[in-house]
Amino acid sequence: MLAPFPLNPILPAKDGARAEAFYRDVLGLQQLSPPGMDPMAFSAGHGSMIVLSELPDRVPPPYPVVAFLVEGIADLVAGLAERGVEFVDPQAASFRGTEGVIEGAIIDFGAVKSTWLRDSEDNILALNELAAP
Repeated sequence: MLAPFPLNPILPAKDGARAEAFYRDVLGLQQLSPPGMDPMAFSAGHGSMIVLSELPDRVPPPYPVVAFLVEGIADLVAGLAERGVEFVDPQAASFRGTEGVIEGAIIDFGAVKSTWLRDSEDNILALNELAAP
């Protein structure tokens, strides 16, 4: 029933203005809501969007709740790092029983390359690139 509809995750922001600037200026997402409005909405691929709301007492979980399915992950990581984005150090782990190979901020599981980054509000976002079939 829900398959045709885009996702719309909602993330907490400790500081709305700071979050607004990070998602718009650092991540480069198009802001859909008027500047300074809460909640803040930003467009993402294929009709999906990310919404942030100022909830200063909410503590984000220590794992990603949003993942972008990307292409060219190494170039994206380099570009985001130049903009001051903080990446979470990848830890040795397995994906479907395959040990990951760490390459800088990216962990390569063969079927997928992944990295986690921390936004201005301590939310963790993932970037995942699928290997060509």
